[in-house]
Amino acid sequence: MNLRVHVHPRANRNEIVEAGGDLHAYVTAPPLENKANIAVRDLIAKRFDVAKSEVTLVRGARSPIKEFEI
Repeated sequence: MNLRVHVHPRANRNEIVEAGGDLHAYVTAPPLENKANIAVRDLIAKRFDVAKSEVTLVRGARSPIKEFEI
């Protein structure tokens, strides 16, 4: 399953919200050194109840709009 996620780094909370058919991930991690991507991966794994290793960033490593695969 592929997920399109809009990432909002340096937010006040760690949370995934569905809005308009897209997922918005709010993470407290900064967008430096891949920290925000890792935080989003962890949130997706928790939300869909899968192991972190099963969630892969497919596209958008440096973009606010990312595609993850479970």
